[in-house]
Amino acid sequence: MQILRFPFLLCLLLAAPAQAEIYKYVDEGGQVTFTDVYRKGAKRIELPGAPAPLPSAGKAPARASSPSPASFPRIDAGTQKRRDDIRRQVLQDEIDGERRNADEARRQLTLGERIQPGERATDASYLNRVNKLRASVQQHEQNIVSIQRELANLK
Repeated sequence: MQILRFPFLLCLLLAAPAQAEIYKYVDEGGQVTFTDVYRKGAKRIELPGAPAPLPSAGKAPARASSPSPASFPRIDAGTQKRRDDIRRQVLQDEIDGERRNADEARRQLTLGERIQPGERATDASYLNRVNKLRASVQQHEQNIVSIQRELANLK
């Protein structure tokens, strides 16, 4: 009985559900053809209960292009530029503060790495203290990288 379990489980794993897109194509003679290969002029058929198709690597994802309504608020270029400039200044202030915090965290790490009287480098309290200080330095450095990425993404 044990011998039969492994092949049965293997068959279940290998029998993964298949997924294909189905297209309906009508040729010049009026003959209707259903296929999984796209042809120009073919329409995709949605099957009930079928999972949504996965985007293929070669195609760009289709976007629903719906025009904005006429009453949708528009922002002129000057206003948008001012907003972008304010955002850039806020990010610059954040990165300056984060750099100061990183410098302070490095200073605290240097002080914290000193072994106190009666303490050894293998003591749990020493290791915990140093690990927390290193984590703090690393967090500030990650914040700086993230803010720099945001600054680079601005127009």
